[in-house]
Amino acid sequence: MSAPDFIANNSALLTRYFVGNLEYVLLIASMLMTRMLLLRVLAIGSGFVGASYSTFWLSDPVGTFWEMAFTVVNIGQIALIAYRNRVSRFNDEEQAFYTQAVPTLEPFQMRRLLQTGKWRDGRPGAELTRQGEPASHLVFLRSGAASVFVDGRCVGNCSAGDLIGEISIRTGKPASATVVANTSIRYFALERDALHRLITADPEIALAVDVSNRLDLEIKLVRMNQTALQHCA
Repeated sequence: MSAPDFIANNSALLTRYFVGNLEYVLLIASMLMTRMLLLRVLAIGSGFVGASYSTFWLSDPVGTFWEMAFTVVNIGQIALIAYRNRVSRFNDEEQAFYTQAVPTLEPFQMRRLLQTGKWRDGRPGAELTRQGEPASHLVFLRSGAASVFVDGRCVGNCSAGDLIGEISIRTGKPASATVVANTSIRYFALERDALHRLITADPEIALAVDVSNRLDLEIKLVRMNQTALQHCA
């Protein structure tokens, strides 16, 4: 065998191995995605590569059919996500909650999350959580301000954009503090049991809510430390 023929044969063999394995690499990568849209895109890539391999290297029409069927199903799912996102509309309050609390969600997932709660108004003195009792709602404070009390002592404040009751909702334990409105407030309250059912059914929403809770808690801890340092100075 001449050198050019040897190189050509090995090049063709390497190409075949590359294409044959790329299908599974893309499929495995899709399974690692936490976002459904990315999962579908990689799955489509895997399907196209698999169909090409079955057609040009294996000459397997049955394999090609099933690979294309797999691809078409995933294209259909992306089209469905796009349609649901397009018909999801939000007013100013809903958009503020979306942007500040769970910006990683798809619009249609945000609509599902909104269905677990209601917008409410509160007067000064209204309790949002009570220390020692489980929080009944995860609260997003849209406007106004509230004070945080532990054992009757004010340890911090909540302002627009903050989440309230996130620790109790996340752990299932009683609230560690009492939160009381000190101005008129507007807030979105996500009912505890409905929220738990939703995050159990949708891992992406569960992840978005968990990340939001963690970030909000970190911000509050920094704020409380700053307040404590000011009192000690």
